[in-house]
Amino acid sequence: MRIHYELANFLVSAWRLARPGVRLPTSHGILDRALEDTADELPDRFKGKLTFIETPIGRLCRELPDILRAAQESYLTSEPNPTYKTAEVKVSAAAAFELLDSLGIDIDKAKEFGQRLSDSLDRQVKALATAEAPAA
Repeated sequence: MRIHYELANFLVSAWRLARPGVRLPTSHGILDRALEDTADELPDRFKGKLTFIETPIGRLCRELPDILRAAQESYLTSEPNPTYKTAEVKVSAAAAFELLDSLGIDIDKAKEFGQRLSDSLDRQVKALATAEAPAA
């Protein structure tokens, strides 16, 4: 679907501007939960386009696998692979600016969203590490 490619362009560009040189975490449902945490802050064109469902392994975004696949097919990230914990962001800052411009999304607002997504991801990673830590 076209919306998956547009969301991939936005998410990867926002991440690139907020966290240059940092790989995008994609495993253990942490990106799913971070997206749910920040869904209200998405640009209007994307609000209501993500569905979050309860699964045996926690809350997941139904559309995220397709969005990550669209990002890879567009050469924005490395191949999404279930054994990888992160995806390499291949898009440059200049390309991110162009992608956001083509979507009609303000660069500063995208960077702000990327930072909020990053902050949420940091919280998700910390929570996952705490949950996986062996009991003393």
